[in-house]
Amino acid sequence: MKKSLLFLSMILFLINNGMAQNQAKTNYLNKNSIGVGLNISTNGIGAQLAYSILKKSKLIARVEGRYFYSEIKDREVTFQQTPMLVNGYIKRGSIGFMLDYHPFGNSFKLTTGFAILLNEVHNVAKLRDSSVQGNIKISPDEVGSINIDYSIKPSPYFGIGVGKLVPKKRVGFSFEIGIYYTGMPNVNYETTKLLKLTQNYLKYVNYGAFVDDWYKYYSKNTLNDDFPIMPVINCGLSIKLGKIEN
Repeated sequence: MKKSLLFLSMILFLINNGMAQNQAKTNYLNKNSIGVGLNISTNGIGAQLAYSILKKSKLIARVEGRYFYSEIKDREVTFQQTPMLVNGYIKRGSIGFMLDYHPFGNSFKLTTGFAILLNEVHNVAKLRDSSVQGNIKISPDEVGSINIDYSIKPSPYFGIGVGKLVPKKRVGFSFEIGIYYTGMPNVNYETTKLLKLTQNYLKYVNYGAFVDDWYKYYSKNTLNDDFPIMPVINCGLSIKLGKIEN
């Protein structure tokens, strides 16, 4: 009889302890914890899906995507008093996974994560006008072009901001500044026709020097390929799904 009572007491204790742990877990984790949103950033326009891991949205995981495309058509650039026409495109964007940590439980947040960056630049530069070498007139197509392709590797991200992507009320706003550590980007650079010949074999000819100077100028002023980081600013509008907290 005593053994039975002892056994029953142990079962009741385990049940009660399990319920207490489950209640503690319930209090610790969050309910109604999904938010969707739109964002506009310096690296594109996109959307995000957020999930609040901890109660009061102290830790939020999110997946996000952004994209922007701009075509370049006959953009005139003057370089070393030589008119040039640039054609091509610029792409910006990212697909990433991020964690927002709100250390004080309010809107202030620290963010870290990883993203596949979709940033690419493809530009083809040609002389606008024909070139005259002595008594010979050479058309822009005969001179050739300078082709530059630029892309960035997948990169870690670090940021700081305000606003919860799973807001306490139905709608919330967020603002964030951060950096992608991109390392040195991939830059492919080639020339065609006469520009290719003079660049590779006749550096002392005007065309060869012109090509090298153009590449240095373009890389510094357009690609910023001597910086291993890419800053970004992001503003967002979030909508909470499910029940609203009181």
